[in-house]
Amino acid sequence: MVVAAGFALSAQATQINGTIGFTSAANPSGGSLVNNGGGSFTLNFSNPMTVNFGNGDYTGTVGATTNFASITFTNGGGLTTPNVPEWTFTVNNITYSFDLMSLSTATFHNGNPSALTLMGDGIAHITGFEDTHANFALEATGHHLTFDILQPSNTAVPAPDGGSTVALLGIALVAVQALRRKLSFSKV
Repeated sequence: MVVAAGFALSAQATQINGTIGFTSAANPSGGSLVNNGGGSFTLNFSNPMTVNFGNGDYTGTVGATTNFASITFTNGGGLTTPNVPEWTFTVNNITYSFDLMSLSTATFHNGNPSALTLMGDGIAHITGFEDTHANFALEATGHHLTFDILQPSNTAVPAPDGGSTVALLGIALVAVQALRRKLSFSKV
């Protein structure tokens, strides 16, 4: 029972709640888009990117900088490989990161100015919090690029069984043992 209670306490984690945004406004060019041929493109960032807003669990991160990994995708919405991590930075011994797992939208309009929109989802990480599924959007017009984690959801990455189930299993085992002992004493 003590072991089950320990698992119940350790399995409880808090999901990430809040939004964060980055910009390349400090850079004269936000990045470059390379046409790889065959409908494939690579977005290379002019790093570093700067946190321009953060709320909820991202409060206190404004002004932090990070380097973004290049994103290779197909026009229309296919990420060629997940970027793990897409970005990571540390503020006051707390590490923030985001894994880009998939794209649902990837559109590029070549004009004056050019425009790029990427939308998809991934996994947000903050030290001390449970990994949390998050939707994101990346928009670029001309040389200005912004990347926002829009809506961290309440759906976490699959994790080991929750503590309440382990606790219930422990209680059930104690009850079975008590019943077995009671039946054993009845026979004597």
